[in-house]
Amino acid sequence: MVTIVSAVKLVLSTIEPASFDIRDIIGLINSPRNPLGPWIALYPPLYGQITNSTQLQAWLLTPPPSMDTNMQMLSLLFRLPVFALDLATAVVLYCTVKRLTSPVEARIASLLWFVNPFTTLAIELLGVPDVLATFFVVLAFGLLVSQRPILSGMAIGLGVWVKFFPILLLPPILLYAHSNGISRRNQAAILCLGVIGLASYLSWIFPFGSYYLTAYTPVTQPMPFIAGISAVNGSAFVMIFFYCLLGLFAKKNRSLLAVLLPTLLIYYAVSNPYPQYLIWALPFMALDIALVKRSRALLFAIFNVLAFLQSFFTSSGFLTPSSYSLLMIPLGGDFLPWYSRAVTSLLENYSSILLLPLVSSGLYACLLVYAADIARSWFGFSPIKNQ
Repeated sequence: MVTIVSAVKLVLSTIEPASFDIRDIIGLINSPRNPLGPWIALYPPLYGQITNSTQLQAWLLTPPPSMDTNMQMLSLLFRLPVFALDLATAVVLYCTVKRLTSPVEARIASLLWFVNPFTTLAIELLGVPDVLATFFVVLAFGLLVSQRPILSGMAIGLGVWVKFFPILLLPPILLYAHSNGISRRNQAAILCLGVIGLASYLSWIFPFGSYYLTAYTPVTQPMPFIAGISAVNGSAFVMIFFYCLLGLFAKKNRSLLAVLLPTLLIYYAVSNPYPQYLIWALPFMALDIALVKRSRALLFAIFNVLAFLQSFFTSSGFLTPSSYSLLMIPLGGDFLPWYSRAVTSLLENYSSILLLPLVSSGLYACLLVYAADIARSWFGFSPIKNQ
């Protein structure tokens, strides 16, 4: 199954036009006054060949059936690094769960991640390596439950260097370390390595201006906590309140999964819901289903379907004329047949008015239900293993 899914992902990577995030990354590279991020070297050195020509514009607008061999190869090369990280995350999930339980659960966890169509949308089709930070966080999880706290702290530090969000996992990680008898020396090492990662993240963003601390680009992550009074009263208050709940009710919880996953879900709810942000939590949802509670698989499926629909209705490619959606379906432009333009007009008129609010409400309801169901284990109401 992994071989078949890998082939499908690679084929889609070959025939998918450049996403808007890839276009923006190339635009950032042309501007010396924009932060690029430490992971920009993941992409092959192709930017100089296309940024000063019409090939990029053609790549953005050419439908898959009309893409020539050079465009297909370019599309594949831009997405090979993130595909490799996608597969590497599945391998880490398999090895971690196999060590904790058995190969059966290990296969379930890795396949729930790798076969999930939403991961293909958020990783290969978008082409932005948020999956690199996710890989480091999953690796940190596996190392910590294997009693290797220093290596786990190093993985967290590397993850923070790439994206801001892993620093938010330090409180639950330190809480788990304290509950499971990890020495104070190792706890301090984890904290210091995480702070070093945060300093590294700020070192490549802040020199370009505080604007990049609050605004989204394909290489930076907005920090909603410092975006203004409204953000402080909203996002920061929710996260601080959540950490207080962790300290009060989960301080004796011996499951790392039971404190990490709700943290990621709550942060997703209070941050900007870009599609790639959800893949931060998806590997831990897969771990939860494989290790803890199979009955949450239905909620997991509904959650992914709603997230997929929300990404479809809010994608720039869907709402922008003369472009193609992330799903390779031509839904814009006057050059399309009359029936396609009619369907586009109908969906654009009603998606923002009716469909998108319903889908978003359902998505956040599933998110909160999932987080609350996991949090029940803090009070002893749900059997959860020591992972």
